[in-house]
Amino acid sequence: MQGEAQALVLLKANKLKLQSVKYVADGPRDVLVRTIASTITPGLDRLLLTNKPVSHKVLAYPVMPGSETIGQVMHTGPEVTGVKEGDFVYAFKGDRWVGIDPYYGCHAEVIPTSEENVLPLGREPIHRDLLTGLVAYVLTAMEKIDFDPSMRVLILGLGSVGLMVSEYLYHRGVRQVDALEVFPLRGQLSHAENIAIDIADFTSDFNDSYDLVIETTGRILMIEKSMRLMKPRAKTLLMGSYEVLGYDYRLIQHKEPVIICSSVTERRHLDDAQALLDQEVLDTEKFFTNVFPVEQFELAYRVALDSKEAIKTVLSWI
Repeated sequence: MQGEAQALVLLKANKLKLQSVKYVADGPRDVLVRTIASTITPGLDRLLLTNKPVSHKVLAYPVMPGSETIGQVMHTGPEVTGVKEGDFVYAFKGDRWVGIDPYYGCHAEVIPTSEENVLPLGREPIHRDLLTGLVAYVLTAMEKIDFDPSMRVLILGLGSVGLMVSEYLYHRGVRQVDALEVFPLRGQLSHAENIAIDIADFTSDFNDSYDLVIETTGRILMIEKSMRLMKPRAKTLLMGSYEVLGYDYRLIQHKEPVIICSSVTERRHLDDAQALLDQEVLDTEKFFTNVFPVEQFELAYRVALDSKEAIKTVLSWI
């Protein structure tokens, strides 16, 4: 399986281009997927576009973004057993590109990958399947805390991650949830009870109130600013994309917060996310705010990164 496909490639910082890219997927467990749709992940893509890696991996241009895709299997290697030609799948990594650093590598009309990077859907895809990775990301974070329906939670940021956290907490019976979000519309979409635009909007009545603070904005200094709102030894869950993890210890030590990092999603989380989505217990419709043909990728990225209404922006490849 060798060929070329149209793909979105980050040639350098802030230079995204739709161009032809070669691939070689001739391994015994390799899979070729025809893309139906993919989504833009604002937190991650914003850092990639500005040459700020979000892991230990150093960016080496050209880079291909994209980690959330639904499509149909076109071809499989001889040792592939989990999917077959014609099956619909969720793909989260394309790693058989030539001359391109696949920073997940799924923004392409064809995804050359291996069997381990696709999740069979067992049916025709629907748009909520594009949320599989997002739900899995929330599940891996939520398993790091002890669930108690009576706990009081503060979510910092109601982008796609924060909004899905709100949705999942509601599903699990947690009702005492407040949030910080600068765009009021996102607050209306959430299950948060008290919503502030600025951290200072939380009056002294909210001091020492929260058992759990979930940071999703990628701005680590929000931890310092929200310290007065936490109970002593409250848990702080980091779910944003962070370039530098730095805060003034002197400003947080008196509360002794338990700071928890969460960034690794395993295959079992994707399986659990798919099962949860199929149960239709989460309100997924509100996440899809924009759909663009791939030819309008520049507009799609502007909307995804800058629009206050945007939650999940979808690129259509068919």
